[in-house]
Amino acid sequence: MNPRLQRRFGGLRALGLGARFALSGGRESTVRAALMAIGVGLGVAMLLLAASVPTARHHRDERTHARIDVNLDDRAIDASDHTVLIDDIDTVFRGKEIRGRMVQPEGSAAPLPPGLQRFPRPGEMVVSPALNRLLTSSGSDLLRERLAHPVAGEVGDAGLLDPGEYVFYLGGDHLVAGVGDTRRLDHFGKTYPRKPLSPELVLLGIAGIIVLLVPIGVFIAAAVRFGGEHRDRRLAALRLIGADRRMTATVAAGEAALSTLAGTVLGAVLFLTGRQFSELVEIQGLSVFTEDLTPEPVLVLLTVVAVFALSLLVTRLSMHKVSVEPLGVVRRSARTTRRLWWRIALPVLGLVVLRVIVQNPSGLHGGSGVALVAVGMLALLVGVTAVLPWTVEHLTRLCGGYGPLSWQLALRRMQLSSEAATRSVNGIAVAVAGAVALQTLFTGLAHNPADSAARPADRSPASHTRIGVARLDSGAGNTAAYAPAFAATPGVQEAVGFAELSVSPPDSGFAQTVRIADCAQLRRLASLPSCSDGDAFLTAPPDTDRAHDLTTWKTGTTLRVDADGSRWKTPRITATAPATSTDPADDAAERILLATPGAAGPTVTAHAVSTVRLTCTTTTEDVQDRVRTTAAKLDPSFAVDFPGQPKGDAALDGIWRALLAGVAAVLLLIAASMLLGALEQIRDRARVLAVLSAFGTRRRTLAGSVLWQTALPVGLGLLVAGLIGTTLGGTLLGIVGRPVVHDWSTLLAIAGIGAVASVGVTLLTLPTLWRSTRPQGLRHE
Repeated sequence: MNPRLQRRFGGLRALGLGARFALSGGRESTVRAALMAIGVGLGVAMLLLAASVPTARHHRDERTHARIDVNLDDRAIDASDHTVLIDDIDTVFRGKEIRGRMVQPEGSAAPLPPGLQRFPRPGEMVVSPALNRLLTSSGSDLLRERLAHPVAGEVGDAGLLDPGEYVFYLGGDHLVAGVGDTRRLDHFGKTYPRKPLSPELVLLGIAGIIVLLVPIGVFIAAAVRFGGEHRDRRLAALRLIGADRRMTATVAAGEAALSTLAGTVLGAVLFLTGRQFSELVEIQGLSVFTEDLTPEPVLVLLTVVAVFALSLLVTRLSMHKVSVEPLGVVRRSARTTRRLWWRIALPVLGLVVLRVIVQNPSGLHGGSGVALVAVGMLALLVGVTAVLPWTVEHLTRLCGGYGPLSWQLALRRMQLSSEAATRSVNGIAVAVAGAVALQTLFTGLAHNPADSAARPADRSPASHTRIGVARLDSGAGNTAAYAPAFAATPGVQEAVGFAELSVSPPDSGFAQTVRIADCAQLRRLASLPSCSDGDAFLTAPPDTDRAHDLTTWKTGTTLRVDADGSRWKTPRITATAPATSTDPADDAAERILLATPGAAGPTVTAHAVSTVRLTCTTTTEDVQDRVRTTAAKLDPSFAVDFPGQPKGDAALDGIWRALLAGVAAVLLLIAASMLLGALEQIRDRARVLAVLSAFGTRRRTLAGSVLWQTALPVGLGLLVAGLIGTTLGGTLLGIVGRPVVHDWSTLLAIAGIGAVASVGVTLLTLPTLWRSTRPQGLRHE
């Protein structure tokens, strides 16, 4: 036979021999293959979940575009049988944002919003399933009082971004196009080109992908090494009877390939099974529909190839002792000391790439910039797995020889096999390093020094009040009736009602604010010397520097009413008075005109917005929700805002929520990895544990040694992960020119998760430990 063909057939036979070892090599081989398949299966399931992200995002974008209810073309739409009037009536309940729309069809052929089968009748509402559950849950009395309308149906999936979104449509009969936010539409939906993300968001997205995928790769690499010592001894025996290095490598590859294949199939089954329950799971407020979890075919193929390549590469790299020395497994005394220089070189290389090569944030939109950031992050995160084994090895050498018996047993075990001790911990160390880097990056991106110093009074612990503003675009004539209703709400200390609008010079100059109310209400806005109907007063907020005041108030000046362009002349200004308002919206230095109805006249009053300024006490429970409930009962179109509360970037918050959900899933995966690794170590030491128990070692001591074997590498891993994670996060912030701001409470919480994981893993391994210490464990085949 041709020598080349003979080598090929010999390689196939060696692969088959490795597969036979995995299936029929005894109980040890079967358990090892099962553990490896489970580990690979969990990793593959997570990778398939990651491969579904592009599809989920595409579906979400389609639903977002399909329900756009704004005329983005700015074209005039006349009333017809094919039009509908719509108004925004969003609300918030205990921090949960609820999307609300009031709809009023103008004909039988009016377009339906996505997810609706028919229009709700006036006074009826159609709610999303999540909102329906919230309305019927205990503790939602205020929300039920606020949305006290009969439910006529549920919003379908086509009208929701995700299963957990709170949405409702309320039928109306009094909407007028052009009044407030009411608009006329002849269709729903709009497709527009995607805007490029800012460099900060691109950087956060890249960091999230790397942080989520690298721990999964580390986890799969650790799973491939389950039971590696038994395999090494078996392959060393093959070398002893004449097998060359190529054959032993091929046998190991066959054994790993079979387990990887089984794990891939198991991962697909786990993914498809979990996919059916995806709508019931919500992580960090993020949920998906079942059809959203459809992996991209190209990414599925890439996942399978990458998993097989990784398992074969790890198997080959882990065999160097067996390949070089057929009896290397027996001669354990001649251990080589790990070298530190190349382990430190990895994170240093990552820092050099991120700090020196990536100089311009605009390069993040190009392929080369993204690749360089990815390489730098990979080098830093993989550096955790390189530095941790060296750290554990040297610490066990320094701390050995003294301490309680459980401590000495744990140290001796880690000295004999420090690689096994750190194998399962590498995953959680990388995950924590990535989570710390993400937290540092997000905190720096979300931190705005200007906002931090803008309202010191609102952030003062001694302040027990909060300012709110309720606005209604229509009904300016009823302002006097709205304020008493708000004043009667529990927790509201003061309610000042007035009509407000903006006017500007005819040449589209700087907009100026006019507030209209009777003398009783105006006295609560400013310290007036005297007041009667027909007076007007000029005022500015106290303690403000009017050096940049752009207002030009002068009696008789012709101004344009922004609502429809009507002309209005400034009335005679009676006096200038100091304002008493502490409204955060009045922090600007511009002067405001306070006018009585007689001075303002009917022209501006008809276009003004009904406004009620509220002073609420924070000591009353659910005071903000009570105010919103009062507003909704007065008119569903009332908009309530608390300007003193900081508002974040919606895109930044959305990406952060998705990353938190991914990090939580990865940490669960890593916890499973630690558990499998701990069980594998106990199984490998079953006979030793049985001997120690037979000689009188207490089970409490053995359990303590298992805890130390898990806790010590985890503790060291968290220290290394914290150092590299904060360094990585600070470096990424330096790329976009943001200052480094640490949220120490969150960082400590992330470290606490790792500590809790080590204790939890130990508790879960105790049943296996008790079984391993029974006298039956002394038997040996």
